[in-house]
Amino acid sequence: MKVLSTDFVLFLVCCAIFVSGCSKGDPVAPVSGTVTLQGKPIADCSITFQPTAKNPIVAAFGLTDVNGKFSLETIESPKRKGAVAGEYQVKFFWRDPDFDETKSKPAPYQIPVKYQQEGITFIVPNEGKTDVVFDLVP
Repeated sequence: MKVLSTDFVLFLVCCAIFVSGCSKGDPVAPVSGTVTLQGKPIADCSITFQPTAKNPIVAAFGLTDVNGKFSLETIESPKRKGAVAGEYQVKFFWRDPDFDETKSKPAPYQIPVKYQQEGITFIVPNEGKTDVVFDLVP
């Protein structure tokens, strides 16, 4: 049985509530890039883009591949590739794709707590951005 972290589940619940009041007609722009930890790619890292603007915009998320590469998509249904232009608080959570609660094993990546709780402020421009690099450092 796979279990998501409490913070990530809370984020998804908040986003679901937030999206219910959002305009799904807002245009999205492509957003992609790489997540590294001290210069080394992080695989299976969930990236959440939570809007900080007073005007409601749709949150977005992505998941890194083995090379740390990600592409965002909106959390609405149906999902759209990219993110709405605006300011976001970006947070990072490592998830174990093979998590088994009966077998405890240490995470191969120790994402610093500040990136999980406080995150990084990031502005998605109207035209998007396809070369984003988030290098997480302790």
